[in-house]
Amino acid sequence: AFILAMAPPPSATQLRSRLRLAANILILCIFQYITWSNVAVALSTNPSDELFSRSRRDVLVSPLVAAALASTSTLPANAANGLAFKLSQRDPSQLKNSMFNIPPGVQTYPSFLRGQWDVSSKYRGFIFPSQNIPKEKLVQNVAIPGFQKLSIAMVGDVGRELTNYSMNIDANGLEDRKTSFLTSINGHLGIDAVKEVIYDAKENPNRLSIDFIPQRTRNANRIELFFNGRESELVTTPNADEANADNIFVCSEYIRQVTFGLSQEFGVARQVIGNYAHFYTWRSQPDDASLVKGNVLTAAYLDAQDSMFFDEPSKPVVVYSHDLVARRL
Repeated sequence: AFILAMAPPPSATQLRSRLRLAANILILCIFQYITWSNVAVALSTNPSDELFSRSRRDVLVSPLVAAALASTSTLPANAANGLAFKLSQRDPSQLKNSMFNIPPGVQTYPSFLRGQWDVSSKYRGFIFPSQNIPKEKLVQNVAIPGFQKLSIAMVGDVGRELTNYSMNIDANGLEDRKTSFLTSINGHLGIDAVKEVIYDAKENPNRLSIDFIPQRTRNANRIELFFNGRESELVTTPNADEANADNIFVCSEYIRQVTFGLSQEFGVARQVIGNYAHFYTWRSQPDDASLVKGNVLTAAYLDAQDSMFFDEPSKPVVVYSHDLVARRL
């Protein structure tokens, strides 16, 4: 014969423990639901309508910079194959990704850019230059830099009409990158979102970290930047008054960005990798030393892990353009 032993009823302590466990599970489920909902919004496959409603073909260089660089006869012989000449061609295929480079040195700026500046950045437009991948296919790929906020750190909201930030360059021509990134990101987002920018040009000029204030932005908790290449060139066009020479400074920086944020998997950070390059053109104003004008092109590339990478392995798939005006403080 078998004797069926019935379990004794749970004690009051056991009941409280089970109720507490059930409550914790319920809270966890609600938290995960909210997290997934936020991520779904952050990872929307529809890029900003505002950004993609202002397409123009003539956005690669502002009229000011185009006029300065259009005539190669004004460039000295050593610039014929340099960065300035490449930008003057207004050809996005020239803006290829930099690969397999030795670690670049720190960027040094010329004398006319040294000092403290208030910079205004005005969105000019964008183009899809790829001949191999249709635009309709590209806009579905939210991993392309610029399609989401903070996917390009220095231009946190690519389609924002006007943004102001601070740029400080010391007497040795070195930029205070902590100030530049902090004020630019906060300016593009319209809120104080950055907790700290970590950068030491002497220790490692090719690594920069950005920590965000918790709960201030959906798309990033932390950003790591790796600078893979730099170019620069100073072009001087003599005027009748050589003391007021017309200076044009161009520089480029190739960046690999790793963005950490919310994930659909509870307890695991989301990680997005993007590759892009900034191409800056700054032109002095001979009649006003307190004013500098220019343009920045941001070329976005496909990551090697992207399914479309071999369709466009080195040329940009989208190029954004912003006009810059810097006023000395």
